[in-house]
Amino acid sequence: MAGMSATVHVLVSDPARLTCVLITGSDRALLVDTGSGPDQAGRILSAVRDLTDLPLIVANTHDHWDHFFGNPTFAEAGVAEFLASPAFVRDSPGSAWLQHAEASEHVLDLPSPDALVVPTRAVADGEILDLGARRADEASGAESAPGGGTAHRVEAHRIEAHRVEFLHMTGHTDTDLVVRAGPIVVCGDLVEEGAPPQVGLDATPLAWARSLESLLALPDVDVFVPGHGSPVGRAFVETQRDDLLHAAEADDASTLPTRVVGALAGDAAPAPTARVDPSSGVGVTRIL
Repeated sequence: MAGMSATVHVLVSDPARLTCVLITGSDRALLVDTGSGPDQAGRILSAVRDLTDLPLIVANTHDHWDHFFGNPTFAEAGVAEFLASPAFVRDSPGSAWLQHAEASEHVLDLPSPDALVVPTRAVADGEILDLGARRADEASGAESAPGGGTAHRVEAHRIEAHRVEFLHMTGHTDTDLVVRAGPIVVCGDLVEEGAPPQVGLDATPLAWARSLESLLALPDVDVFVPGHGSPVGRAFVETQRDDLLHAAEADDASTLPTRVVGALAGDAAPAPTARVDPSSGVGVTRIL
């Protein structure tokens, strides 16, 4: 992934300290996850538009309603491309309705059932999305010809590619999609900070632990952005992997503990202090 970095902002909003990630290239931007309903999604959209006016693409990390029921708000704002794993795209027309029925029993901020927007473009494992490239001056100067001849200017340029990579995973659901931007991995709910991993009927703890092992094996990655909470480092993910392995061995997900960033040496991702976007109340942190 050398030369594949872009600007990355983490956007954290309530309810549930949901984490969305904005990855901005030179031509367009990718937003990972959109929130749970019109109010939250509207605040996320406001924070996004305070950061960039580039055309947006949306990627959804998995098929749980709190991560993609904000899609209609972005569709109304002109977003036309919604990406997800093949399993999500295949199953979402039916599962979205079922999730809406379940969520409506205890959540007020939901889109209407007929307004749901599900991802329609499946991305392949390892697929690269180009967000644009720019030419950057690397060096310029004057150079004298042998024998004292006329000096001439020498200029060198490099092309900085702004790309992200999509990776298929399983464990939290069978629709998990991870997004990599240089040294940063956007994990969705494969990583949870500030709450225990959410093991529903569609989760498989052993496969989940193996997915975290795959993420830890990625070269040159040192920041992991969870689906809820603050970015974390390698030690945090290693600990959560071990927690899931123990839960799988015991066949008891109720043993999974809450992990909070900073509790272990090396478990926090290096990042500046978050600011709160004044128009939306969304916490915004630039991490790349």
